[in-house]
Amino acid sequence: MGLSRMLQTLRSITERVPRRVWAVAGFSLAAIFPLFNVLGFMPTAWLRVGVVSLVFVMLSLGLNVVMGEAGLLNLGYIAFFAVGAYTTALLSSPKFGLRWPFWALLVLSALLAMVAGLLIGLPTLRLRGDYLAIVTLAFGEIVRLTITNLQPLTNGPNGVTGIYPPRLLSQGAIDSLQASGWSEALLKWLVIDKPIEYYYLVFVFVVITAFLISNLKNSRVGRAWNALREDELAAVSSGITAARAKLLSVVLSAGVAGLAGSVYAYYSNVISPESFLFMQSVIVVCMVVLGGMGSIPGVIIGAIVLQALPQVIRESAGAMRSEFEVYRMLIFGLLIVAMVIFRPEGLLPDKLWRQEVHEVDPRELEKTRQSLFDVEEGHQDLEA
Repeated sequence: MGLSRMLQTLRSITERVPRRVWAVAGFSLAAIFPLFNVLGFMPTAWLRVGVVSLVFVMLSLGLNVVMGEAGLLNLGYIAFFAVGAYTTALLSSPKFGLRWPFWALLVLSALLAMVAGLLIGLPTLRLRGDYLAIVTLAFGEIVRLTITNLQPLTNGPNGVTGIYPPRLLSQGAIDSLQASGWSEALLKWLVIDKPIEYYYLVFVFVVITAFLISNLKNSRVGRAWNALREDELAAVSSGITAARAKLLSVVLSAGVAGLAGSVYAYYSNVISPESFLFMQSVIVVCMVVLGGMGSIPGVIIGAIVLQALPQVIRESAGAMRSEFEVYRMLIFGLLIVAMVIFRPEGLLPDKLWRQEVHEVDPRELEKTRQSLFDVEEGHQDLEA
């Protein structure tokens, strides 16, 4: 009882603080996180964990557009991530001797992922619920198996190695700056090849993605997605084109996943089909559910918790690492089950989602009223 009261007190205190304050605090903490490594207070391994966590934050933000805003369950979301990663790997590696510009590859990876989203969205968005989930699951597996079997193009299970590090400017522009007298120390910052540089690169993309999705969420398009999620029949009756709105959510979320895949390919330097298993899609779905569907801050927290916490446990467990690997998915499952039971709206839910979860069904109120009606005496004893 004391613990419950303490948690309620803590929750009331935290809810009094405006969300903007929490957002600024989180942004500041994320911005100074690499400085702990520079100052020697944190090993480089933690910085690498931060980079991968931010990549999954981007993935979760993209999936939140489909799941949290439009209410569509996509179990093959990792396929769009694979499209972006392999586009970058094939066009900027020794595989074909190509080294496309960094910014061009980012755009191309996002566009090809959006095309893939369009191709899967057009024939399937008439489906709902479990049927849509099964079709998207199959799509994700088809993409992974296709990548595995196209050995002349993708090297099959061996993957693509030796991906070149990104250059913020073309080699010709860098040579021109060097000829103009720019110092080597400044020119080195134009080539991203260190964990701290990757961290800030992905951090910038996360901030831009969150900003754009937040504005889209509060726009007319976002309200149309929410209306379709709540009641598609009522939304269509009010003039919303369901197919177009759903397709837009799938395409935009696929573009975010493709962009994240491109950055991940540059960072990891090696891409193989094992990075895009179905379980990765499940983990991203868990991130969205855990943080709170429809809530951008919640999704960010959920992604960091599920991606960074296992790494923290691995580093802290020492001899228990192998045991943790065995029970990792069991821990994830128990965590999700506990969240569904005790806090179904997520860690930091969207206001609308919270109202939906905790609202009282009018039919239940009617049942309660009828049960409180005294039939024998013929009058109502208590009004619910």
